[in-house]
Amino acid sequence: AGAYYITLCTHNRAWIFGQIIDDDMHLSRFGRIAEQEWLATPRIRSEVELDVFVIMPNHMHAVVLLGGVGRDGPRERAHGRAPLRRRGRSLGALVAGFKSTVTKQINARRRTPGSPVWQRNYYEHVIRGEDSLRSIREYIVNNPANWEFDELNNLSQR
Repeated sequence: AGAYYITLCTHNRAWIFGQIIDDDMHLSRFGRIAEQEWLATPRIRSEVELDVFVIMPNHMHAVVLLGGVGRDGPRERAHGRAPLRRRGRSLGALVAGFKSTVTKQINARRRTPGSPVWQRNYYEHVIRGEDSLRSIREYIVNNPANWEFDELNNLSQR
C-alpha cells in the first residue's frame, strides 16, 4: 500500500500518443485509448485510486494510490474500526494489465498483432510525504509546457 509516481515509455520512444501544440498535449487516437484505459483502472481494480496523470507523445506520468490508502489515509475500514489489512494487488500487476490492454487495442487498430507498444519495465518512485507529492504533481501537470526541455523528447521522432 502507498502512493507511487510512475513513468511508462513507448517502445523506442515512438511518438504514438499525440503531439504537443502550444504547450498543450493533443491526443491521437492511440493516446485516447491509453487515456480511456487509464481512467477505467479504478473500476477494474478496486484497490487503486488515481491521482494526477499526463499522457505525452511517447510516455506517460501518473501518481497512483494503492491498497486503500487514499489522499486522506486508509479508505477501507472493517466495520467502521481499524483499517483493513488486505494485501492489494501489486503496482507491477497494475502496470502490466494496463500496458497489455492498451497494446492489444492499438495493435488491433494498426493491424500489427504482437508488435510492442511499450518499453519493457517502467520507472517507479515511492512518494514519501506531502512535499514530495506536491512537487511530483506540479511536474506532471506542467510536463506538456516543459516538453521542449524534457529528456524523453527525442526530436528525431517528430
